[in-house]
Amino acid sequence: MGLTTILRGFKIPFAVLDRFLQANNIKPTSGHAPIYDFPALPGVALPPLEPQSTFLRSKIGGGAATNQIRIFVPNRQGVAPSTHIYVAYAYVMVFSQRQINLAAELPDRPPPGFGELRREVLGFATAEEGALLEVAGMQPAGEGEDPAGRLFVVVTDDREYPYRGPFMREVSFLFFCFFLRPLSVHVRAALNSFHQQKSLTALMRPLQSDLRCPECSAVFESWIDVQTHRKETHGVEYKNVLPDDL
Repeated sequence: MGLTTILRGFKIPFAVLDRFLQANNIKPTSGHAPIYDFPALPGVALPPLEPQSTFLRSKIGGGAATNQIRIFVPNRQGVAPSTHIYVAYAYVMVFSQRQINLAAELPDRPPPGFGELRREVLGFATAEEGALLEVAGMQPAGEGEDPAGRLFVVVTDDREYPYRGPFMREVSFLFFCFFLRPLSVHVRAALNSFHQQKSLTALMRPLQSDLRCPECSAVFESWIDVQTHRKETHGVEYKNVLPDDL
């Protein structure tokens, strides 16, 4: 599902970023989008992060200030892939509509070291890529503007996204692994881990649903079940399926 992403960061030709990654022994993106929010594996507190974003976070020291550094790829929309990619230090992904606190969620000041990271990545550009460095979003910064903290709106590539609130689904972990992301490195790591533990039952266990009735917090397995319960038990009829703020 394509989502609108509002982000702060910098824009870069993906070929330039890939050379930077390869020079640091990190697998290149090849212009492909990562899974933006891979679900946490059973028994693991945090979801895994693709190696490219993990490396970029560690490159500037890690810590809380770098927790949102991610790579974003524009949606192809059925045409040629984008020549550029975005490295964000703050972002908000919008499913349908959302109020945004710019100062809190998308601060205009990058974390320490992020500007230096941008300059280091740009150092891998070649003379043949001159035109790609002059497109919108890549021009020299204006007065008082930080080129590493520009604001962009990007329709991000079609990838799975965690449906929270009324849109969360309880899915089989095996279904997700083998049908939605069959070649994922995270899947292979999970399979190796479960094979070592000889815990096929744990692998088959579905992810825990967070579909809760907002009136009484009862848990349900499907969105329709929640709405049926709300209507029959609480007299509340849910007419608009789009979230008001997601």
